Amino acid sequence: MRLKRISRRLVLIGFIIFFIGLIGSIILIKTGSPETMELPNEYLNFHLVSLYLQPAVFLLLYKQILTFRNINVFVTVRRKNKWMMFHLMVLAAIYCLLFVLGLFGPYFLTGYPLFKFGSPILGTELIILHVLVFLLLLWFLVGGYNWHRPYLLLLIVILIDLIYHYYIEKNILVSYSPLYDELYRAIHEIYGGF
Repeated sequence: MRLKRISRRLVLIGFIIFFIGLIGSIILIKTGSPETMELPNEYLNFHLVSLYLQPAVFLLLYKQILTFRNINVFVTVRRKNKWMMFHLMVLAAIYCLLFVLGLFGPYFLTGYPLFKFGSPILGTELIILHVLVFLLLLWFLVGGYNWHRPYLLLLIVILIDLIYHYYIEKNILVSYSPLYDELYRAIHEIYGGF
């Protein structure tokens, strides 16, 4: 009975994560300007995904990891620690996939261009890099299953996510298109939607 309840909760959290991505995508599509609508601008340049949606997914996954921490002693006695860590990493990968499907899926149905201002190859690489960093941070959270200070790990992961978005990803976007450079936009008097 208890196992069934845990399974239902894991599935429910998966649906919630999918709907977080879906609602975030709809918000980005509805509030985005048609002149600047493209995948990197909507999902990498704006702050909604990295500042609000991804930390929400981190919190939901981490709540599940801390739930399994309660049985850590029993798992260790049976020498199933690696088995548990593997299954938590699989759970993190599934949650990442659900979030990405909810986030990017609706954009493909809009008919807007995927890459309008830069190279499609570099744009695709940026999207894949963003998803990989998100997945690696989710896997990093799985380490909280064995960590003595689990809430510190959650804080570290959220800070790494924000540092990546504000300092690394923003600089890489400039190489995708100069329109993401504030100085370039100011010199060319481009002020719309970026």
